[in-house]
Amino acid sequence: MAIGNEVNMTEKALNVMESNVNVQAGDFTVLQRMAICFAAGVVGALAVVVFSHILFGLGLSAKLGVTDPVSLKSPDIYKPLFWGGLWGMLFGLFINTAWNRLYLVGFLYVLAPLLALFLFFLPKSGAGYFGLNKGPMFTVYLLLVNLPFGIVTALVARAIIGKHP
Repeated sequence: MAIGNEVNMTEKALNVMESNVNVQAGDFTVLQRMAICFAAGVVGALAVVVFSHILFGLGLSAKLGVTDPVSLKSPDIYKPLFWGGLWGMLFGLFINTAWNRLYLVGFLYVLAPLLALFLFFLPKSGAGYFGLNKGPMFTVYLLLVNLPFGIVTALVARAIIGKHP
């Protein structure tokens, strides 16, 4: 009797493992969603870099106290793209929960990296909290230039994932 029960439990365990291996389209694991959102975050960061050049070309950057757009030269370009990917991975952790309101959540998600920028990275670089040591217009510029990140990340993630996460 014990041998039959062990075989039955082994078959159940194999069935569970087999169902975990067979990932169907639109049925992604957390790690897969994080990987997809890493790529989406890189594209979102690229949108921020391009938007900084658009603002510079329109003359808005100079009015807001910024003299140069984000550099497109190597290795300078890699830093924002890598950070965008890391923030995208974090977005991937809760994309399944936010799926029904993905674009709204994506638009608001830009607040997470902005808070880290305003409360950690800028003070650490000597620009003060919210970058206010460089003037209030610099803070406005940072808000404006980073706006595309969250929504572009959400758009790219949805394009890659499809209808269901």
